[in-house]
Amino acid sequence: MQKEPATKYFWISRLAGFVGIVCIIIGIITAVIDDVWVALPATYVQLGIAAFLFAIWAVLYELRDRGIKTR
Repeated sequence: MQKEPATKYFWISRLAGFVGIVCIIIGIITAVIDDVWVALPATYVQLGIAAFLFAIWAVLYELRDRGIKTR
């Protein structure tokens, strides 16, 4: 059975990247208007960074799963 070119890890990484972008944008907006939406702006930035790191992990995991060395 052959794998599809766009596997679940790439979709997970795209979703995590999108979530990261949204969190960064919310963090910037809440910092500029000096308001708090559920969390502090710094928390949104930290969530965005965590989402980007998760996206990178998903891509590296997919590359390793395909047999490409990541080390």
